[in-house]
Amino acid sequence: MRPLATLLLALLLAAPGSAADLVVFVNGDRLSGDIVATGTRRIRLRTPYGRLEIPRTDIERLVWEDGREEIVSAPAATAAPSTTIDLALVITGSTFWQAWNPKDAPADPSLRLVVFLGEEPAVTYTDVNLDPDDLPGAVVNSFVFAPERLLVAPAEQVKAHPPEPGKGGVRLALELPARLGGQQQLALAYQLNDGTSSNPEWRDVVEARASVDLQPGKPQRVMLEQDRGRMEYTDRYMHYVETFRVFAHVASPSP
Repeated sequence: MRPLATLLLALLLAAPGSAADLVVFVNGDRLSGDIVATGTRRIRLRTPYGRLEIPRTDIERLVWEDGREEIVSAPAATAAPSTTIDLALVITGSTFWQAWNPKDAPADPSLRLVVFLGEEPAVTYTDVNLDPDDLPGAVVNSFVFAPERLLVAPAEQVKAHPPEPGKGGVRLALELPARLGGQQQLALAYQLNDGTSSNPEWRDVVEARASVDLQPGKPQRVMLEQDRGRMEYTDRYMHYVETFRVFAHVASPSP
């Protein structure tokens, strides 16, 4: 033990109980005496056992006999444990799209991407914008992860950040409540609407799954690689939609 610490311990054990100035240390210890000087680096305290020079960095606050106080070094704040779960989905590869003969186009040609945790939808991304220049003469919707194009609807207590397109893929960042923590089955599904915009009937056409361990304070990242397969639009109809695939795997470590 350092000499100063040894002396302080002895004084703390022997200090009389009469009213006096008080030095409160950052470690919680207290020492009584008369504060005779308060310099910029040290304070001087007179005790029945001699004078002490105490570095201000060791002191939390000074309390004078008349009730005045001076905060010298505020105690370090203890970081609150994280109660949310960070999950990032990184999508790479081919774009999912659909095209229809104008005569057979659905009432609502929107495309929707749903992220499930277990059986519970965590967030949905809906692209209601058409892309007529992609295939002239057809009704086309290519799912584009542009923030200004998507309608984002997170579940209760879920925070969904806007999509972040970049060279490494599109990043979909989510903040999840602690109730969704633990080992979860993550599912991602592209959907078509067999109903109308006011009365939708969403149907899965492409799906991917991955098992994820979600814990507060431990960011998790899932890579989703999309492959077009043989999907094409010929003779005014979509063919081989079922060959479009999304391959999911958990990345480790997470950034």
